[in-house]
Formats: sequence, C-alpha cells, structure tokens
Amino acid sequence: MQRFLFSLQDEHPPSFALDSKGVRSNSEITMYRAVVQRGYDPEDPESTLEMVEKPIPAAAPGYVVVHITLRPINPTDLVNIRRGMIARHYSHPVTVGSEGFGIVHSLGEGVSLVKPGQRVVPLMWEEGRVGNGSWQEYVCLKEEMVVPVPDSISDETAAQFVVNPWSVIGMLHDLAVPEGEYLLQTAAGSVLGRQLIQLAKRKGIKTINLVRRPEQKAELEALGADEVICHTSEDVVSRVKEITGKKLAYGALDAVGGELTERVAASVRRGGQMFIYGVLSSPTATVGISDLFREVTVKGWILSNYFGLKKRRDMYIEEALDYLGTKVMEPLVGEKFDLSEFKQAIKKSEEAGKGGKVLLVSR
Repeated sequence: MQRFLFSLQDEHPPSFALDSKGVRSNSEITMYRAVVQRGYDPEDPESTLEMVEKPIPAAAPGYVVVHITLRPINPTDLVNIRRGMIARHYSHPVTVGSEGFGIVHSLGEGVSLVKPGQRVVPLMWEEGRVGNGSWQEYVCLKEEMVVPVPDSISDETAAQFVVNPWSVIGMLHDLAVPEGEYLLQTAAGSVLGRQLIQLAKRKGIKTINLVRRPEQKAELEALGADEVICHTSEDVVSRVKEITGKKLAYGALDAVGGELTERVAASVRRGGQMFIYGVLSSPTATVGISDLFREVTVKGWILSNYFGLKKRRDMYIEEALDYLGTKVMEPLVGEKFDLSEFKQAIKKSEEAGKGGKVLLVSR
C-alpha cells in the first residue's frame, strides 16, 4: 500500500481518516491531499514523489478555489517528473500535473464568471510552471484561468480539455493542410492521435496513420482513419508513395522522435513541413540531409508557446467546447486510480494497449 504522509511539517495532525485504500472517509475536511516531488534524483526521479497534506487555500480577491476531482496522466507530466523540469528549480516540494476537472469550491471578492458548485476546467499553466499543478485536490487560480463546463461535456472529457484537444486544434491550424490532401501522423493510436483522426475527417483532410502494432489498424479505420501503416513491419516511405500516387504527404506530425522522424520527413513532399511535438521514443530526432535539400521544414511545436496569447487561447477554448460538446472529438478514457495510487497509475499509463487516458481520481 502507498504510504500516506499527512503533512509537509510533522507537527500537523491528520484532519481526516483514511480507509484501507488511503481514501479520505469523513466530511470534516480542512486539509487536502497532494502528490509532490521533493527534490530531484536523476537516477530514480519517481522515488522523489510522495503524498502529503496541505491546508485548503482561501480565495483571494479575483481568485477561485477549485476542488479538482479528476486529472489525467499525460506524457508531459512524466517528462516533467523524470527530468525534474520543475523540481530542480525550487527548494520546496512541487506538485506536477498539466490539467484536470473540478468543482468551484469558493470565490474571492469580485469574482463573477463562476459560482460555487459549478463544474469547471482549471487552466493550470500559470500555477503548474511554479510547482502548483493538478495532482492535488484543491488549487487557487485567477478567475480568468477557470473555464465553465457545459452539460454536453462529461467530467472525464472535461478532465482532458486542454493538452490533447488544444494541441490537435493548434497543429491542424498551423499546418494548414488543404481539404482532400493527406496528413501523416505518428503515434496514431494515442488519445491525441485518435482525436486528430476525428477532427481531420470533419475538416475533409485525409490521414495516413503510423502505429506500432498491426492490431490497431482495424480500430483506427473504424474511427475514420483513411490509411494505417504499421511502421514496425512496413516500409513507411514506399507505402506513403503508393497511397498518395507518389505525391507524398502534404505535411506531418510526429510525437515519437528518434529514427522514425527520418522516415516521416522522407514521406513529406517537397516544400512541405512537419511538426515534432513529442518525445515518446527519444529526445533527439534524425532528419535526412536530402530531405532538407527538398526544403522539407522540420519544426518543434509545443502548446505552451501559445498559452500567453489571449486570441489564440480564446480560439482553443471556443473550438474545444464545440468539438468536444458535439463529440466531433472524443477523448478515450482509460482506467481510474485514486490519487493515492499514483505510482500504480503511472505504470499503467505507460502500458501498450492500455485502452485510454489513465485518470487520477479524488472525491
């Protein structure tokens, strides 16, 4: 069983009882649970994770306290933990977590956009980058960092409102693939990859989807994928040439890196571009010089570059509310774990064929 630590300071007594699974069991709650990273150990970074207790914050003027009940485990969360992206910069324990869903707990003076008890998405980047992320049960944010959730969107979908949907919307916007042309993507079986298939189909963009396992083909085709290639057993470039009548893909999105990037770049037509947005295989990527001579542009794309742009952020919110509410895009929900079971949840989140995004749950 995960050992439960009751506070950041030993003198604080527990304010609530726990059942056999480490779940709080009474309603008189003045403290809350948080998963923190205490320091950074490059040899075993996950050993620095532990559960602690903190006092529920009071809402300052213009701020909202949100009770977070669901949060997904995203690859970016694990990268932050394993590279100490936040923990290395602070002497105090930090909390990771890039997004989540919750209920408005309390309001500071002057807040008018939401009300207590309302379902909301907390936009976590401002707090997250200073070590106050979503792997905790309460968080205090500026009023403008809270998005009301309509009844048409479920709690589980709302918990995945930002990272994947906004990235899909943003990358398709920036890649600007014309209707009827082919877009090539890696990691097509991921939650993001599936949503990209769905939105591309809505926009009339054809997709060529790379997967590791051949059994994923039928599932993605049923979802709307035009073509699926198993890159572990098929010649990617030859298949793309065959599919496109030798024109190659108009553009590409790569979440994998490593040597697969070279094959993806070689599958993009002259003058086309590809975005690398993930490091699932390697933090480095290989690109053939001949493809650079063909003026294939290879760029990095990361959602956080756009968080500070209000016009862009408003576009993401508006389109995500539309596409998720009408089920044009549907996040795939996987197994749920109590927040206290974060280590088991991390392990599950990295299993092949896990069946959807793993969620950490609070009551």
